[in-house]
Amino acid sequence: MKRILLTALLLAAAGAEAATFTDYATVVRSDPQYSTVTDNCPAPVQNSGDVTSAVGGLMTGENGGALLGGIVGGVLGNQVGGGRGRTAATIVGALGGAMAGRQIAQNRTGVQPQPVAQACTSHQAVTGYAVTYEYRGQRETVTMPYNPGKKLELTVSAQPVVR
Repeated sequence: MKRILLTALLLAAAGAEAATFTDYATVVRSDPQYSTVTDNCPAPVQNSGDVTSAVGGLMTGENGGALLGGIVGGVLGNQVGGGRGRTAATIVGALGGAMAGRQIAQNRTGVQPQPVAQACTSHQAVTGYAVTYEYRGQRETVTMPYNPGKKLELTVSAQPVVR
């Protein structure tokens, strides 16, 4: 009879599953955790004193002067010489005119291209909370993404110990 009772108890203990329930712990302290966050800084933009276009400042006053100077220099160079000499004179005239046109445009505006200063900001941001809580006489500290307040909801799992 004792053997049957002992066997029944062992089988009942072996078939027991873990019990899971919700309980609450008392929050002892909750300290915010900070990190430095830097806003994205755009790449510096070249400012020539003129309004820059949406294609990255391609058509500035300097570039317009170089283009116009290159055209005028090429036309004047084409008027000189003949044959291959004419082609060489056109190329040299276009290059010289482009350099001169750019310099004239720079002198006219009086502004040299300078990088435009971009203001980057950085600030401290809360990235989580170090929460210390007490549950059944035990203190634990965990990191949480939010401040839980005065009570912390816990999921408790209890399972019998088989010896």
